[in-house]
Amino acid sequence: MEFPFSNTDQNLRQHHDLTIDSTDQIESGAKMYADWASLHDEIQCDRGNQSVLHKFPAAVGREVACSVVKCIAHNLSSAATNDEPSSLEDERDVKWTMEVLCFGLGLPLTEHETINDCVKVYVEWLMSLTQPKPCVPKPVVKDPNPFAQVILHHLLNLFKPRPDCGVDLVKRQALLCHRVLRAIEAVAKESSILTRDTWETLLKFLLAANDSLLSPPTEKDDISDHLCERVLSVLFGIWLTSCNKCFPSPSLWKTFRNMCIYWRHHEALVVQWHKVNHVLTAHMIRTMYGPNYPQLVILEDDAQMVPAEMNSESITQAWFRFLHIVQNPVDLSCPAVVSNTPRFLQHALTNEALLDPSQHECLLKLPTIFFKAMRGVSIMVNAFLGLPQDLKDNLMSSAAPSTRAAVATPSTPPGQRKSAKPMSVLTSSLTSKVSSRSSQALKVAAPAQVNLPVGKISLETRLPFAPTRPQCNSILHLFGAWLFDAALAGVKLHPSHAAPVSKERRTSSFIESKQQSLSMDLHAYHPLGSDNTYERGRAEACGALCRIFCAHKTKEEILPVYYSRFYLIMYYGLQTEEPEISGEVLTSILFNSCDLLRTDLAGVQILTPYILKALELVLSRTSAEFKMSEQISYIELRKACVHLLLSILCLPLHFKDLEIQDILSTTNVVTKEQPRTFLSLKNRIIDLLRIALTNETDPTNTQMLLGGLMLVVQDLATCEETESMTVQPGQDTSDSDVNPEPRASTSSGDSGPHDNVPTSRQSVPPRDLDTAHGLFGHATSLVCNRLMASWKTDLNTALAAMELLAGLAKVTVTPPNILMCKRTVKWICDFIVFQCSRPAPNHSRDLHTLIVAAFKCVQLWLVDHSSLLYDKECLHYVLEVVELGISGTKSQNRASDPPRYKGTKDLMPASMRVKDAAEAVLTCIIDQVGAFPPPCGPESLFSLLDERSLLKYAKGSSLPEQGSPFRYFVIDNSIIVGLLEQPLGNVEDPLPTVTALIRGAFGRHAWTMQLRHSPRTSKISSRAHLADPGRPMPVEDAGTHHNVNHRYFPECVDKINKTNADNSIPPLESLTNEKEKEELDKMKVFIESAASFEDDVSLKASMARQTKPYPDPQTECKPPEICHEYQTARLFLSHYGFLSLESLKEPSNRVCSVPPALVMLDSTNTALFSDLESLDFIPSRDNDTLHVFYVKQNQKTAHDILSNVTSYNCVQPQFLEFLHSLGWPVDVRRHAGWTGHVSSSWKISEPDECEEEDYMTGTGGSLYDGKQQALYWADVSSELAIVVPSPETYRLRTTSSSTLESGHSTLNTSSSTGSSPHSSGLPSSGINISASSPNASPQAPHPSPRLSSSLPYGSSTAGDANLLKPKSLPLDGERLSRMERESPGSPPESGGSNSSTGRPRRLGRQPAAMMGPDTKILVVWLERFQDKDSFPTADLLSVTSTGQETAGTAISSSVPKAAEKDVYIIFIHALQNGLFRVHIHEYEKTQTKMTVAIPLVDGMVVSRRTLGTLVRQTAINICRRRRLESEAYQPPHVRRKLKIQDIVNKYKCSFSAAEFYTALFQDVPR
Repeated sequence: MEFPFSNTDQNLRQHHDLTIDSTDQIESGAKMYADWASLHDEIQCDRGNQSVLHKFPAAVGREVACSVVKCIAHNLSSAATNDEPSSLEDERDVKWTMEVLCFGLGLPLTEHETINDCVKVYVEWLMSLTQPKPCVPKPVVKDPNPFAQVILHHLLNLFKPRPDCGVDLVKRQALLCHRVLRAIEAVAKESSILTRDTWETLLKFLLAANDSLLSPPTEKDDISDHLCERVLSVLFGIWLTSCNKCFPSPSLWKTFRNMCIYWRHHEALVVQWHKVNHVLTAHMIRTMYGPNYPQLVILEDDAQMVPAEMNSESITQAWFRFLHIVQNPVDLSCPAVVSNTPRFLQHALTNEALLDPSQHECLLKLPTIFFKAMRGVSIMVNAFLGLPQDLKDNLMSSAAPSTRAAVATPSTPPGQRKSAKPMSVLTSSLTSKVSSRSSQALKVAAPAQVNLPVGKISLETRLPFAPTRPQCNSILHLFGAWLFDAALAGVKLHPSHAAPVSKERRTSSFIESKQQSLSMDLHAYHPLGSDNTYERGRAEACGALCRIFCAHKTKEEILPVYYSRFYLIMYYGLQTEEPEISGEVLTSILFNSCDLLRTDLAGVQILTPYILKALELVLSRTSAEFKMSEQISYIELRKACVHLLLSILCLPLHFKDLEIQDILSTTNVVTKEQPRTFLSLKNRIIDLLRIALTNETDPTNTQMLLGGLMLVVQDLATCEETESMTVQPGQDTSDSDVNPEPRASTSSGDSGPHDNVPTSRQSVPPRDLDTAHGLFGHATSLVCNRLMASWKTDLNTALAAMELLAGLAKVTVTPPNILMCKRTVKWICDFIVFQCSRPAPNHSRDLHTLIVAAFKCVQLWLVDHSSLLYDKECLHYVLEVVELGISGTKSQNRASDPPRYKGTKDLMPASMRVKDAAEAVLTCIIDQVGAFPPPCGPESLFSLLDERSLLKYAKGSSLPEQGSPFRYFVIDNSIIVGLLEQPLGNVEDPLPTVTALIRGAFGRHAWTMQLRHSPRTSKISSRAHLADPGRPMPVEDAGTHHNVNHRYFPECVDKINKTNADNSIPPLESLTNEKEKEELDKMKVFIESAASFEDDVSLKASMARQTKPYPDPQTECKPPEICHEYQTARLFLSHYGFLSLESLKEPSNRVCSVPPALVMLDSTNTALFSDLESLDFIPSRDNDTLHVFYVKQNQKTAHDILSNVTSYNCVQPQFLEFLHSLGWPVDVRRHAGWTGHVSSSWKISEPDECEEEDYMTGTGGSLYDGKQQALYWADVSSELAIVVPSPETYRLRTTSSSTLESGHSTLNTSSSTGSSPHSSGLPSSGINISASSPNASPQAPHPSPRLSSSLPYGSSTAGDANLLKPKSLPLDGERLSRMERESPGSPPESGGSNSSTGRPRRLGRQPAAMMGPDTKILVVWLERFQDKDSFPTADLLSVTSTGQETAGTAISSSVPKAAEKDVYIIFIHALQNGLFRVHIHEYEKTQTKMTVAIPLVDGMVVSRRTLGTLVRQTAINICRRRRLESEAYQPPHVRRKLKIQDIVNKYKCSFSAAEFYTALFQDVPR
């Protein structure tokens, strides 16, 4: 007979796929001994155990035997003691003695001494086959094989049951049998002289002994009860030994197989059968699939059953025979079949109390036996699938390959072997071994006994299937017939599934077992349910089948008959109504079917209604209401159900009105609860998701459900949006949501009318869950309520809820649900208040992480729904919680409390992280809410103007030769204000103008301000108010001139009479003498002369005035000239109240070294401008990068994978659609945001710097490799660059790797790259304001010092993102020749020193620390899902460099950090039904308490509409979580604040108030 699985040497060299070509070959396994005669009758009728004494009366024989045996035993003992030869020297004497011994072995147990002596004698004689002793007769020693054959026949009498014996006597008989079995084992293993006849006799003896003991029905404390396990273990062990030394003949194999039918009511048979099966299966797996395949590891004692020298071919042949030795194990579920043996029938006839043989008491163990039989088959199925078994604590390494030894020639000559077509073993097409991770042998344990498992199993501990596993058809060919039969054991089938009852015998062949499994108990459909007596074994079979079908590979074919039978089994196993429900079967199916709906199984969607109904039974309850498996906890069952639920969420909107075919062929039996279309399942699925989320208590399950809820809301909203765009393109779909991302187009499966078929629900009133508007409201309400009620103390669940709410903030619903948006913000604010108000012992880093995440969520909601701040109540909530985060307390705990103002409160925030997060929200409210994206686009929140661009447009186009025209002041130690007093060129009004560059913690802003005293109108300019109106012309007609004599007093004074008082002062003349009179006269003359002179002068002047023109230019009053030169910096500071004496005073508390409120910076220090540039390079938002790869079938090398995206024909069309749904294309040379690499980010090249290159066309995504274009997405808090690496990227990375490594220690500078003034050799009086023009004359000894707004982008190979982040437009036309660091599209440059100076470059700017963890997010598109196991992650990490990997370590530390900390891979596989399967893998991950972020969940099935959005959100959330938990991370605005403080400490001018004012009035260079 020719056996399958030959060519063992070839099997050892290659991986093989165990595939059987046809059903004929399957049937050959079951009928492989049909042409050979069974020896059963020969063994039963054998008279070799009969003695001549049996012909005499029993008393005579007993007397002779007792006397003779006693003497023989005595002589044997004395001869053995004295090493004397036996007295039996003649062969005739030996034969006569053996006749006596044969009779003695059959004596009643009361003659125990005689029986013991017989055993003693025969054991000594049998040992002559190994080491003969002198006490053994010479004829036996000379030729032991014939005598051994006779002895074996005689020893059979010992194993015959003795009825009506006491327990003690039975135990004595058992001890004697054990002694004989030990001797036989020793002979079989140690003897090398056994002939084939002896081997056959030995095997026949064991078969007969087992049949004698095990065939009758088991009775308590009988001999079979004591010897069952031992005699079976010896039989199977010696049979394996015989397979190595003398392979049994086909007749013996058939006899063994037939006789096992009579022993099946013994549990030990199944246990021993599977021991041998597992041992041989372990060898088979190692033989066929090599040492890298996950090995089935068995116990050391069991491993010794297979001789070490047994070759692979013998093992293979023995494996297949032992696999079918008990025929169909499903018969164990049928007591009538098991009891249909002569011994059972005889027992029933002789026992009046037993009416039916199937009612014997020993058959009550059949459910356990059946379970263990199917459990053993399940272990073998798992072994072929490469799944580990949780059956052994200490797993052992697989044994070394057995050495080959010469064995006896097979008993069946080649010419007489059955000419049957052998099983074909197809070689796998895999050309390489599995990866290093999968190559580690997975230890699969098999126990000594298939005992009931004590511990629980979980989904997390189950490793994935082996990549090189055999096809599903191959495993089903081997085990499918048993599994299909067992899965329907005891099931009452529907009449439409019934088949005619087969009257043929039951075999293990595929065809016959199919008929029998469909014809078991099918005489009538019984509505009362099925028999669950054997549900444990049935559950094992169903679980094994589910694992087999879940192991389906992409584009793998499975026979239609297997599909149909499996779906039929699933239909009956998923029944949830009493009494049809089988709890253990349902548990096993749900637990093992996680991947069922996310593999491309043909027609698997037909099971969706039944799976949904089973999910409703589990997820809608908080505890199990049915019998569960002892191995599976309810939490793990719910987790498996959540996986299944995540697989069907997108089906209703994807297939819509597609009808679901009914498994029942008769249409009139359809129940009213069974839906007819996929769309009719939508409400049930959404309602189940809501109920499951409400009832779930496990954090992991809750997070998965939250991801599913986000998927449902996004899918429904996107579906409605696409339909509304088709029907009503002009409808407004959002309140104030500005979403720049492009939407993915709808798949073909989404077209068609939107007919919502109403279905019955589980006692739930109708709600508006049919629309995105209603579902959005219910989702936010549910999550917020659960967050406040149950999730607020669980870190991961609360973070997942925040991620869900952040995702919902960006969902567009029509009409907008403003009320629910307001409530959501209020709930989040209440969450923050609750967490902040918790007692001090509860405050931890995790608690503050939740608060920070909540503040971030509030920020996103306010930006995406800016109309919320127009609501006074909502604004009050937000500002109140911001105040709480910043100060630690509220101004008013209750509305009735008097407010506490900021100046009276102590700042005691929960932590600085919380304070920073609250400040970010406050700044976002002021700066971004209602104004995002800014005019320059979402790629930059900074102003793109800097000193260089402002000076270019300032009046007087020439740049200053010395000094900086900017004055720099620091306000409150947090804001740097650079003031330019020169008006810009577009300002024509001669008004005081100042241009301010304001650098704060949240960015850089440019303001231009004028001091105006008149309103700005379109008709009247400022010059109109400053012009001289002129003097009016004089009027010639002046009127009549009257001469008036002016008096000091009125004329009436002269008429008043004088009094004596008037004369009290005498006249002068009366008081003078003659001499004095003369002098008095002279005085009068002088007075008169002077008066006459004055009159003449007055007359002349009057005449001269009459001759001059009017008005007189010398005396006319004129307005002052308009001032064109202002000290606008002083005016600005003064008008804004910064120049008070209080602001210039040092704080009284000098311990903290806090500078005054207003500080002037030393602008003569050239290093100031380098630090200002460094400040500009610190980002205002977090930036992340997504690297996308495309993997074709069976690709395993990095070069092949990267080459796929070079051509449109090499990728699937959905891949390009997916790329454009992640972000929008940007030209990296004209993009002001993050591009995926620091060398090309945050800068815009001038048109003359950009070489006009035509964009590549017809690519499969390589256009977005970062050289010309990249994909980009941004919101108010995050930037995301999507890069598709190409072969060019890989070449540049590998070529420049040595340059990059050397660049960490030597960084080269060039005068043309705007390097740091510390090393550029600039004159001390000059200020480096911009990089020198490339067109400058080479003879110029010193380039013109100009302010530089950009660093050498390629100089920092350490990858400092902060140094390489200018927010400026290089408007002066300079070329940026600073590409020393490799960008994704830049060629490597050689040379490590300055060409002109030969000096090594030095980095003049310190990087900003606390950048946070380095997280890599890879998105891999798989054509074949199994290729995820061989994806070369380590090789492709080199093309994922962003330049930020070693930020903060190149300068500050001599010891570099670990290169790759966290690597997450999102695998995407397009299913044949148009949906997409997602698998999330953590390639490298820092040990952390946080789980992977949502909305995507491992195993989720996503629609085409939502794939890009969910992948993007997941990537951002993963990076955000890693930053939240990292202690080495600070938010961008905190890093900017610290940098500003560092600049103040380094460059502040320590002036007194007088010196400050003096310096303020000094002019700066113009």
